[in-house]
Amino acid sequence: MKETNINWNADYDVVVLGFGGAGGTAARFAADNGAKVLVVDAAPFGHEGGNTRYSAQHVAMATDRKKIGDYYAHLTEPLSINQKTLDTYLDGFVDMPDYFKKYFGIDAFVWSRDVKAGDKLDKKEHMAEYPEYEGSDTFDFALVHNQDFDAGLWKTIRKTVLDRSENIDVWLKSKACNLIQNNESGEVTGVVVERNHEKYYIHAKNGVVLATGGFENNHQMQQDYLHIHKLTPFGTLYNKGDGISMAQEVGSKMWHLGNYESLGVVPSYTFAEEDGVQGRQIGHWTKLYNGSIVAIADDGTRFMKEDAKFRHGHIYEHGEYILPHAYDNAWLVFDQKQYDKFVEEKKQNGQLRYIPFLDKTVSADSLAELATKVAVPAENLTKTIAQFNEFAKSGEDLAFDRAATSMDAFDNGKVYAIKLAPAVLNTQGGPERNENAEILSVNGEPISHLYGAGELGGICTNRYQGGGNLAECLIFGKIAGENAAKQKNDQSVEIEKPLQSINDLVDGERIDNIKLGPDQYVGTTEAGIGGKIVVRVTYKDEIIKNVEVLESHETEGIGAVAIKEMPSKFVEANTTDVDIISGASSTNRALKEAVENAIKSATK
Repeated sequence: MKETNINWNADYDVVVLGFGGAGGTAARFAADNGAKVLVVDAAPFGHEGGNTRYSAQHVAMATDRKKIGDYYAHLTEPLSINQKTLDTYLDGFVDMPDYFKKYFGIDAFVWSRDVKAGDKLDKKEHMAEYPEYEGSDTFDFALVHNQDFDAGLWKTIRKTVLDRSENIDVWLKSKACNLIQNNESGEVTGVVVERNHEKYYIHAKNGVVLATGGFENNHQMQQDYLHIHKLTPFGTLYNKGDGISMAQEVGSKMWHLGNYESLGVVPSYTFAEEDGVQGRQIGHWTKLYNGSIVAIADDGTRFMKEDAKFRHGHIYEHGEYILPHAYDNAWLVFDQKQYDKFVEEKKQNGQLRYIPFLDKTVSADSLAELATKVAVPAENLTKTIAQFNEFAKSGEDLAFDRAATSMDAFDNGKVYAIKLAPAVLNTQGGPERNENAEILSVNGEPISHLYGAGELGGICTNRYQGGGNLAECLIFGKIAGENAAKQKNDQSVEIEKPLQSINDLVDGERIDNIKLGPDQYVGTTEAGIGGKIVVRVTYKDEIIKNVEVLESHETEGIGAVAIKEMPSKFVEANTTDVDIISGASSTNRALKEAVENAIKSATK
């Protein structure tokens, strides 16, 4: 919106929109360069962090600048990208261990160098996602420690913001609606923020940083930019494309809008969920693509190599790596003996890796009946299974080249299906930025006082290399924060009724308001995937009498199951050394630590 007769409610040096890895980094560096900063995020307390919170925490790095340049040239071709912006990005790769040491106070855990037996990391055959490309051997990952999927990087970034609370205010559950632009100069001078159903006009004297993430939770933008009806997100539920709308309003040039990444239980697909529920990423569950089981699309036919090695959802097809088409009515179909394998796994482990798997299956006595239940043509499904059986018996999949050892012919008994949904890890598109993290206008010139970082306008233009988005959160987040903080010619504005300083992050950290009865003690930890967990433990005479989880922000699904079931296990066993909930390792460890901290306070 244009700056016309604005009654400003607050005045900051820098306003950062989005509190994920990029926004948190930008805020930290803006504050370190003397700015008074406001950070705004739509997520409520405990859910901030964007996709950085849910990611594997692997930050892309390299040891040889020339080689990483060669590698990224192959990843990009035949498309093009601004070379200066790419150079800045790749310079950051080779400096990444120094970045960790200087700005986090951490000796980076370099995967290829430091991994050892017992580390809680997936096995990697190659560090690079495309090892066949020249220069790939220089690629590596930097981590804050020898674990992944525990939000370690996000919690490190979050702490840098919390430590600077005197200079950084944080508004959570607050939606940035519009950028405010000077009528004459075109400078971005502020932001309209909706909070508690009120609109506030926030002046930004030196700069605004857009770091709101992508549009993976905006179905209309998925249709408009990806030609897809609906994707199920693996990460945050709060990335709704707001940054794209705001940037368009001030005339920003867009790039990479057609590019997105995925993972899945099979290539780029997860299990279907209700609206507003995150998809589950479950790697290496071989029963989903080994045996008498196939993936079918809307017309009842197979559409992918189910056992394909996929690179962030992309699988090899006719000389290129592409995402399988996003079908609305895709299913995994399997027979009785395959179903029995899942039942046996549940008996052995107590639960399946996807807990509701068996409850979500559809069963039928014949393929024709199953086809009716899953709304696909019966003739096609029957032919598909007959053809697959021929491939399994001959040992050659003439349709998709699935491994002979992974195929087993269907029996003639009962058949089953579970619905799949095309999934999205993150989108890449948004406003184009240059090497100074300045957002560009449609004519290629910087929009004054406007900066960008992270997945909003991500740098990936073709093939994605894992860890690359986290790297640009750190690299361009730093550049954006520093440049936004630089003193401009703007003057502070008059505020008629100044707002009191608000910091939802600091307020959310409080535990001094928890009521305690006799023999009750509070334990906290930041070790959960969602960060903070608070428990109240009733403990007397060396007996754990009760465990209450007062606060947690773990993800739905397996993490929520651990939160529900683990406390009673501690009480029954009178110890934290109990059988854990499979698949929820971070949550299990965090609950155990919180309870042990409460007991320590009881025994002081």
